[in-house]
Amino acid sequence: MEEYATKMNLNCPILGRETKVERTAYGNDLWTIVRCQETGFVFLENPPDYSRLETEFAWERTFPEERNRREAHAPVRAAVSAFAKRAKSFLVPSRNKIASIAFSLLRAREQSNVSCSVLDVGCANGCLLVDLHHRCSQIGMSMIPLGIEVSRELATQASERTASIGGRIVFANALGGVHELNAGSVHLAVMCSFLEHECQPLPFLKRLHHILTPDGEAVLKVPNFACWNRKVLGKKWSGFRFPDHVNYFTPQTLKRLAEEAGFHVCRQWILDKFPFSDNMYAVLRKNA
Repeated sequence: MEEYATKMNLNCPILGRETKVERTAYGNDLWTIVRCQETGFVFLENPPDYSRLETEFAWERTFPEERNRREAHAPVRAAVSAFAKRAKSFLVPSRNKIASIAFSLLRAREQSNVSCSVLDVGCANGCLLVDLHHRCSQIGMSMIPLGIEVSRELATQASERTASIGGRIVFANALGGVHELNAGSVHLAVMCSFLEHECQPLPFLKRLHHILTPDGEAVLKVPNFACWNRKVLGKKWSGFRFPDHVNYFTPQTLKRLAEEAGFHVCRQWILDKFPFSDNMYAVLRKNA
């Protein structure tokens, strides 16, 4: 059951302006989750500064800490989840949905004879860029790998990993990083488990819109706050990660954010937002 308490005015991240919000029963003693009354968007009231994401709350630190916490508090659920992931990897070892969607979008450009610039926002150690470059090479397609990463350690790893394929990795927060790229210079942006971490999603997407080519696209993966698992598990849902998950999207609020930034959702099939899945996928395209 969802419970709400104090109502207040806060800046709604997907609208970029102040709205009335209400506190939810999610969150904990340090981190407060609120819901915008105008849009239904759920977000962290007091997100950490970008500087703290570089080190203190860097993904390579928070991920193992969160995994250990879940194993300690819910060992059976954690064991079942780990088994399911291993089984999926065994049954479909080459399956990577975000990479598959991105590659399908690149293949649609195959006949253009243009070297496509692919930007991975929150690129971590660069593995996804290397994967996409390899897939493109197999069909004789030229690809320019670009990445933005806020963690200093991961940005260094990504630079080393992509150096041999002409990669360029920008060590910066996402909003600062996209301002280092030229207008109309990126054909495809990939955001895999990134947008839930971005405390300024609207300014970021507006700038991304600026650096994409006129026919540019963006493919993304985020936790789905509307999934049945969240409704059943409540505060114990695996999508809650404090404080690095600051946004909690549903298909409707993701669509609203895209529209506010000048995009439209050109793909979000039923399997891209399957109710039993904790995650959802979407492809955004610039409005004409």
